[in-house]
Amino acid sequence: MNRLTMIVAAAVILILAGGFWLYPRIVLMSQMRPLDRPFDDYPHPPAPNYADPANWAALPGAQHADAADLVPAGETVGDRQTEAEADVFYIHPTTYRGRENWNQDLALKEWNEFTDQSVINRQAAIFNGCCQVYAPRYRQAASAAVYATDDSGDKARELGYADVKTAFQYYIDHFNNGRPFIIAGHSQGTFYIERLLEELVDASAIRPQLIAIYAVGIGFPEGMFGRVFKTVPPCAKPDSTGCFISWNTFGRGGDGAAAAKRYEARYEARFKTTEGSEILCINPLTFDLDQPDAPKSANLGSLPGRAGPGPLPALIPGVVGATCDGGILYADIPENDAFDLFVLPGKVLHFHDYDLFFKNIRDNAILRVQSYLNRHPA
Repeated sequence: MNRLTMIVAAAVILILAGGFWLYPRIVLMSQMRPLDRPFDDYPHPPAPNYADPANWAALPGAQHADAADLVPAGETVGDRQTEAEADVFYIHPTTYRGRENWNQDLALKEWNEFTDQSVINRQAAIFNGCCQVYAPRYRQAASAAVYATDDSGDKARELGYADVKTAFQYYIDHFNNGRPFIIAGHSQGTFYIERLLEELVDASAIRPQLIAIYAVGIGFPEGMFGRVFKTVPPCAKPDSTGCFISWNTFGRGGDGAAAAKRYEARYEARFKTTEGSEILCINPLTFDLDQPDAPKSANLGSLPGRAGPGPLPALIPGVVGATCDGGILYADIPENDAFDLFVLPGKVLHFHDYDLFFKNIRDNAILRVQSYLNRHPA
């Protein structure tokens, strides 16, 4: 193994350990180190005011056209936000790769645009067939936070979480109006979901409004359900509601076991037991705990192409099967030239946790919302 490969492999381990997004093709060597000064030596970017629509990457309504309104070409289920009876609160992954600060200044439009063109369109937009989409901009921890050798990374994430928590409370107080909701996120966004659920949703007055949580790209030991999440269990079936969904994708034959062991080790260190340390994996092709394996034919449509402006391409069905094994989702790596995948060492498919299963996730969110409405007709 040459030096470059060793550095990239080490970076992948750190990314998975923290669950943070570094966009493909722009993982530069200059990013693979912490910033020159510690967190406290930088001025904090101004806190966002969530009464200002500019501090939301996605809001429903014609007055706020955004990337979450997009629908893949030819998709039979269009953007239904105007008639939707439920909401989704979506927390985006790390898209800020700048080195000006440990946290993104929301005045930096280039990074906001990159967020919109890389994940708001290819992840948050999945949910516009079932829900009104709310996605806050926040002072996200920079990609450099992954490599911090002191507590700067932790402090940067703490600042990011403070914004997400404020945004969610603003959403509940000003937009929700008692409507049922989904919480969805990826990577850094999923890292914040854990605390959001524990602090503001689980066992709270709004808990009955929860349809489901899609917490993707980070491993959650099964023992957390009951220990940390008191009232929110894993989603056992495709139409289960009030529950939690998670997966973390590797290519078949990849080294997912190492990632699972790291999640397990942190759980064991926290709770001083190995009981419940197994990682939850729900296959996004079946959404059924009793069906961990699914062939390519079960995939209703993967989103090809890469991040960028403009419309979304047509979905391609039947090219990616997947299997949950040892807490990791192992998926086929499509050979179709239309896909422009970035596969990290160890066959890590972290950047494609959503788009490889786009249509199945979209349809499942629609199903869960309808299931919730059927159970709560009032």
